[in-house]
Amino acid sequence: MNNKVFGATFATVLSTGVLFFGAANAGAFAVDTWLFPKEEFGDNTYIGITEVSNMELAQAKLLFTGQAETWRAASSLQVTYQDATVNYPLDNVEILLDETINGAQDGVQNSFVFQLSPETTAAFLSEQFPTAVFSEADVETVNLKLEQALAAGQSNTRVAISDDSLAVERETVAEAAFSHSVSSADGTVVTSALDGYQLEPGVQFSFLDFISGLPLVDITDDELTQIASAVYSAVLQTNLTIDERSIGTAAPQSIPLGQEAAINRQLGVDFVFTNPNSSSFTLNVSLDSSTVQAALSSYPLVYDYEVLASGEETVKPRVIKQYSAFVAYGKQVTEEGRNGVRVNVVRTVWANGEEIAAQPVSTDFYPPVHKIEVYALKAAAAAPAAATPLPGEPGFIDANGDGVHDTPAATTPAPLPGEPGFIDANGDGVHDAPAQTTPAPLPGQPGFTDANGDGVHDTPVQTTPAPLPGQPGFTDTNGDGVHDTPTPTTPTSPNAPIEEKEPEYDKGGNLVNP
Repeated sequence: MNNKVFGATFATVLSTGVLFFGAANAGAFAVDTWLFPKEEFGDNTYIGITEVSNMELAQAKLLFTGQAETWRAASSLQVTYQDATVNYPLDNVEILLDETINGAQDGVQNSFVFQLSPETTAAFLSEQFPTAVFSEADVETVNLKLEQALAAGQSNTRVAISDDSLAVERETVAEAAFSHSVSSADGTVVTSALDGYQLEPGVQFSFLDFISGLPLVDITDDELTQIASAVYSAVLQTNLTIDERSIGTAAPQSIPLGQEAAINRQLGVDFVFTNPNSSSFTLNVSLDSSTVQAALSSYPLVYDYEVLASGEETVKPRVIKQYSAFVAYGKQVTEEGRNGVRVNVVRTVWANGEEIAAQPVSTDFYPPVHKIEVYALKAAAAAPAAATPLPGEPGFIDANGDGVHDTPAATTPAPLPGEPGFIDANGDGVHDAPAQTTPAPLPGQPGFTDANGDGVHDTPVQTTPAPLPGQPGFTDTNGDGVHDTPTPTTPTSPNAPIEEKEPEYDKGGNLVNP
């Protein structure tokens, strides 16, 4: 075979091969494209948080099938109803992958399609939130909310189910009442405006902002404080959050300790709280002649709240001394002072009769008012002490002979009639002054007598004052109104001889004075 023939034959075979190869590939492309097309996602396509761009649908389904059990084991669904949050059981949650894959749109972020059992949801609501009664319609509504919340495919999902769309019956969840001293007509204006106020979900309430729109004329801050305190006392019994609250400078008279919410318009002292729930609350306030009342109603709360003021402590005032030129002498009390008080407020949370939390609310301290005493700048000048006389000077007394002036004995106040020691011999109603005694003279001093020679001044015979008319022992034989003086007798010497008397006899011969 010559070269021309070989070349022609090779070219024919090569062309035929290329033709058949191209036809085969074209046929396969046509089959894949028109007859049996292979589906895949376009660019920037996500399902949940997973990118599936340019991935075939079957491949994406296989990917999520392998991840379903892992997601179920590692994920959580937290359901919040009013003041309670619990985990929903994911064991019976079904991920519908066919509906998820087939419904996905190219170029956007798509959600998963979940299916929850209404029976499982109804049992969950009844067990976890027993204070509320959910209708069949409520269960269907909650079930749909849970499915929609899971659609994002997050590992941790939280959903609030207690919005105002539920048919759950509302009830009074908190009440407070105490006596008041509100006397102005504006007090009724404020309470009437507050009565029936709707606190929407997530909304903050400011007492000052609320009353700023009212036509108030003569109400005092103290009266506003009493109304706001009733509302504060009710709010403490719920899960509403306190954003701003203050107390006054002195402990209130009618408001219980720990429940005051002071209002001061000039200083901008406000009472502010927020509704953190997904449902609304209704505030009702009333004012009669003696009592101010506040109440809150909403869907039933899961927990019970008890507010206690404990550890009450009295704080004693101090005495503050001041000095002033306007005080002539001594002191003046310009402020009597009063005790202060400190008290701790705690809110206890109960579930099914068991305490689950103790939340500190506040420590209220009302400072004492200190007593103020104002004194004169200079104390009154004291009288100069008398100089002690020296030997030989007038008034010098030295009864003990030590050469030093004797210190006068301290005097005791005379007893009054009826008191122990009272003596009134002369009947003048005044205690008789004791007789003044003069120190006995020493040997060699004037007046010294020593008849018995013992070296000691002889003690004079004590005399008793003569009794007065009407007193015991008074005698007046001569009728002159003066007690008769007894006839003095001469003392007999112990060694004197006894005078013997002659015996006397009567007419019968009997001895009269033996």
